[in-house]
Amino acid sequence: MIHVTAPHGTTDRPPAVEAPQAPTTRRGRLTLLGPGLVLAAASVGAGDMVTSLSGAAGYGLALLWALLVGVVVKSALTEAVGRLHLATGRTVIAGLRSAGRWLPAAFFLFVLVIALLYGGALSSVAALALTTLVPALPLHATAVVITVLSTAIVYIGRYAWFERVMSVFILVKFVGMVGLAVAMLVTADDLPGMLSTLSPRLPQGSVLTILALIGGVGGSAAIASYSYWVREKQWRHPSWLPVMRADVATSYAVTFLFVLCTSIVGAGLLHGSGRTITGNDGLAALADPLGADLGSAARLLFLATFFFVTLGALVGGFNSIGYLLSDSLRTLRGIPDEQAERHMAPSSWPFRAFVLGAGAAGVGVTFLGKPVSLVLLYATVGSLILPLLSGALLVLLNRRTVEPVFRNKLLSNVLLSGAFLLFGVLAAAQFAELF
Repeated sequence: MIHVTAPHGTTDRPPAVEAPQAPTTRRGRLTLLGPGLVLAAASVGAGDMVTSLSGAAGYGLALLWALLVGVVVKSALTEAVGRLHLATGRTVIAGLRSAGRWLPAAFFLFVLVIALLYGGALSSVAALALTTLVPALPLHATAVVITVLSTAIVYIGRYAWFERVMSVFILVKFVGMVGLAVAMLVTADDLPGMLSTLSPRLPQGSVLTILALIGGVGGSAAIASYSYWVREKQWRHPSWLPVMRADVATSYAVTFLFVLCTSIVGAGLLHGSGRTITGNDGLAALADPLGADLGSAARLLFLATFFFVTLGALVGGFNSIGYLLSDSLRTLRGIPDEQAERHMAPSSWPFRAFVLGAGAAGVGVTFLGKPVSLVLLYATVGSLILPLLSGALLVLLNRRTVEPVFRNKLLSNVLLSGAFLLFGVLAAAQFAELF
């Protein structure tokens, strides 16, 4: 059962602790942005590239509005996750427990299933990009090395180190895709024709593609993890609310610009050509026609971007898995928030054990393969995270015990309700495929 109210006069915030206040100047605030860039690096993966390129292949730039809708909905969801942390001082899993006692257990099981396949799936994709770039490299061995490297980055590094690494990933893939988009616009044979597809429309037979674009842009578990990265930055005072919102806005501006540039590349290369792209193999195969159109340097840049996109998602995913599983376990054990640090910090044994477990599972999947039933289960439980999260946030952030500055306003309620319905429909469709 989900509890909507709390006893009158109580507060959701734990006993106050000393927390630094946010800078008062805009420049001072901008220098502290970081969790949003981590989110952009972690949540934009090869799947976003495939979805954006596929949409552009079929409809040119006509469905950019769907990508924009997806960015707006997920930015509202992320902002609510960050706002819940600032409002209560608690972790996202502890907050979910106050909405429904079964939610931490559900999240633990969901993320545990994801952890079994995540490393193997993404390391194989990253290895595909790297072995296409350097054909002499063996695919399976390369995937194992990538898994071990990603595990090590998360295992040995505290948050500051992790944030720096992820910032490099986002810089490389951002510069790479922007460079390719600019080259495509400059060399396009029919630039007016490409730009003419910009008019927003709802083409016949495009509903499934539109839903995939809206639901696919950005991450799922990474959104839930945003509050942990905010927590690591010591953003715990109400004065950090504008900084957190600027951080989220920056994250999704970068995300939208990336998928916009990917769509431009897809529209210029694929739209009207009769060529399509399906899956990660199709993504790697796109390098050769891109090189034929724009030159060998563009081919290398595309494959390097593809590699760093996937590597960033893999490293960020391992970090998210560590936080969500260790915090879920802590919450289920009844350990209070005041003692949370030593049970879920990146240096804690539960966090590191779960990261090592995800890495080991990734190596195993690389050699043993991915059973179809497990892949479908992975996709299904992953689809449940966002509807549960958005539904819980609607409950938690509308409580009268939440300070008015943090409580949902009309726009937040509309967007979170839209997220709940949208991701609920996508989850139902995924369940239908499973059964």
